[in-house]
Amino acid sequence: MKNFKLYSPINIFLLIITVIFTSCMNDSEFDASGEGKGGSMARFTFLKGYLYIVDESTLKTFDISNPENPNLLGTENVGDGVETIFPYENYLFLGTQWGMKIYSVENDPVPTYLSDFEHSFACDPVVVSNSIAYVTLRSGTTCQTGNDRMEVVDVSDLRNPQLLKTIPMENPHGLSVSDTVLFVCEGDYGFKVFNIKDRANPQLVSHYDSIPSYDVITNYGRKELIITGKNGIFQYDYEDPHNLKELSQILSTQANE
Repeated sequence: MKNFKLYSPINIFLLIITVIFTSCMNDSEFDASGEGKGGSMARFTFLKGYLYIVDESTLKTFDISNPENPNLLGTENVGDGVETIFPYENYLFLGTQWGMKIYSVENDPVPTYLSDFEHSFACDPVVVSNSIAYVTLRSGTTCQTGNDRMEVVDVSDLRNPQLLKTIPMENPHGLSVSDTVLFVCEGDYGFKVFNIKDRANPQLVSHYDSIPSYDVITNYGRKELIITGKNGIFQYDYEDPHNLKELSQILSTQANE
């Protein structure tokens, strides 16, 4: 196992951003099932050759065909409390403190609003696979209300999302789908692995309470995970989801404080 150490929390932050950015740029970002290479907590993503960036209330579209001179194509007002963005097929899913917003880029690179899925006030990243969205909601510093949980939402009708199931969680953060496996970060409470062969009915198969986790990126082809957390960045082999094998780590100085 390779072991590295970073000497500044800023370095950890910059490396996380670099990992997410380069992961998005390598290979094809998504396959037909929504296989993702970016983190679910990201505020930017790439889809169909365009860059999409969200801040608290706007969604910006950039043409990056000329990387040295990105061209801003549009700025959409999407309401307050936007936190994350996730692409799936021809659609963008925004996680907000009030719910999930769905936009289409099927006919135009500038997104068109389709629908909202609302919930109580809570922090909210989202991933999508095979017309099912998995939304984690947690209490925390900026999210003072709402039970900690994961919601399973049918988005086969993108204009009318429907809640299928609610799964109690401890303090869920980022998440990622890889084929029939769903990975969910539980903050200080560890890292969970779900079987989603039945997409609408996730079944917990493993809980690694010794892995504090904030976000996760999957590489399906190599069956590898990159997990970020308060202790640093960790790479795991998940060939056997019941028995993750650590491959390398980059430690934060905070891990030893």
